[in-house]
Amino acid sequence: GDLARAYGDLMKQMWCGNSSTVAPRHFKSVLGRCAPQFSGYLQQDSQELMAFLLDGLHEDLNRITNKPYINQEDAPENTADSVAAQRSWDNHKKRNDSIITDLFHGQYRSRLECPDCMKVSKIFDPLMYMSVSLPKKEKVPTATLR
Repeated sequence: GDLARAYGDLMKQMWCGNSSTVAPRHFKSVLGRCAPQFSGYLQQDSQELMAFLLDGLHEDLNRITNKPYINQEDAPENTADSVAAQRSWDNHKKRNDSIITDLFHGQYRSRLECPDCMKVSKIFDPLMYMSVSLPKKEKVPTATLR
């Protein structure tokens, strides 16, 4: 709960405070206690920070306190994707129910087909963030006016 409280205090200072500047010292201190890789003042990877912050806020704010064991099974081949996806999402929500889940969690579908026996395996996995590579910048032709 410490990370969520510190983050909430920071948001209050930023949006409801009377000052035009905010020094996030308390939030930085709590963040460093929760994740030592973010203590100190070295430059950090923003993706790692966002991943940790979203996961930490989700855990602090998760409404599920007694998480049941859920056995993930492949959807039968003839099951419609919408049905299999909903079943998987319902299982995910039995263990994960926070504002972070509501806003940032999603699913991706993976499908594997055995080339020998032709068995198809469909799985819908939850995700909170997705890394996407940015294409390399192509050299843009330039023109000069004289």
